Amino acid sequence: MTLAPLLDASPIIQFHAAFAFAAIGLGAVQLLAPKGTLPHRTIGWAWALLMILVAGTSLFIHTIRMWGPWSPIHLLSLFTLAVVPLAVLQAR
Repeated sequence: MTLAPLLDASPIIQFHAAFAFAAIGLGAVQLLAPKGTLPHRTIGWAWALLMILVAGTSLFIHTIRMWGPWSPIHLLSLFTLAVVPLAVLQAR
């Protein structure tokens, strides 16, 4: 397994993957960080921003087409864009 498919992909797919990998890493750190501290809150904000970027960039990826340029994964992206701000409000 190599990174060749990712490196050959369009820039939007590369950004999407980079944001997703960063969100996975920060999410793991966030789960291990002491709750309520400044680093925990800062990492939480960064994670939320990354999740919005992951969902937002996915709306510009149209390699799977079921309904015109859209696919079921785009519904998940819209759900994520709606729920992440609600999660931040609940955490605050």
